[in-house]
Amino acid sequence: MTIRHLKTFIAVCEYGGITRAAEELHVAQPSVSQTVAETESYYGVKLFVRAKRRLILTEQGKKLLPKAREAVESFENFEKLAYSAKFDPTVRIGASLTLGKTYIPILLTRIKERYPEIAPRIYIDKTSAIESKVLDGELDFAIVEGAVSAEAEAKPFACDRLLAVCGANFSAPSSADLKLLAELPLLLREKGSASRDLLDSALAARGLAATPVMQSASNQAIIAAAIQNCGAAVLPEKLVLPYVNEGKLRTIEITDADFRRTSVIICGKNKIFTAAQRKIYGLCLETAK
Repeated sequence: MTIRHLKTFIAVCEYGGITRAAEELHVAQPSVSQTVAETESYYGVKLFVRAKRRLILTEQGKKLLPKAREAVESFENFEKLAYSAKFDPTVRIGASLTLGKTYIPILLTRIKERYPEIAPRIYIDKTSAIESKVLDGELDFAIVEGAVSAEAEAKPFACDRLLAVCGANFSAPSSADLKLLAELPLLLREKGSASRDLLDSALAARGLAATPVMQSASNQAIIAAAIQNCGAAVLPEKLVLPYVNEGKLRTIEITDADFRRTSVIICGKNKIFTAAQRKIYGLCLETAK
């Protein structure tokens, strides 16, 4: 049974017969007769009786008619909602904390310039939380640093690196190996953040571990503490370089580790983009080049 069967049944009832129903449905009369017969045969019920060249609804037909109307109305409401979703201008974009500060403002400006009809919705959190929302369908796609699971479809987005920095007057050498870095008072992001995971992995490879004097989910709180000479921090270059250029921070060159990394743009493997989502996803990739 299909919606067509129900619509044909309703049309025959409303227009009083096969001929008028066929005219209104723009089909041949035999097609209407066959569709009604298929419905009766499928359910084993008699919907009409013929009397004096007219079709009259049976008692069973009278009971089923309002239900058929409800079913058709529900389907039509579903179709309207489905088609409107296709043209929904809302795009839900996630970003990890660093990219949320360095890249999202650029993206929002470019969306406004190129696609003013599209309504972006931004959510910023650490990588693991963002990935979870992408996989749960709460975000359409996201740009994140660090490792992501095989459940997400990931494409390279951009490259950056972490820098070890400290306050201009902090007592630390201008270069150090990981062992010496681990011995300094460290100001670090919380465990589970992309920056912290990369540092912890590099230390663990040499049998070392970080014991921070301060850890925070806020990059800005760590930068502020470093400027006040409270310790050394390991943070994304784009975040700390302006403070280095101003002389508020200085870099500590790490001689035995490379903190370069690639950020990725992720979405669900079975994600089907709307027209608006596809445009902004493409704009993200374009802007990253």
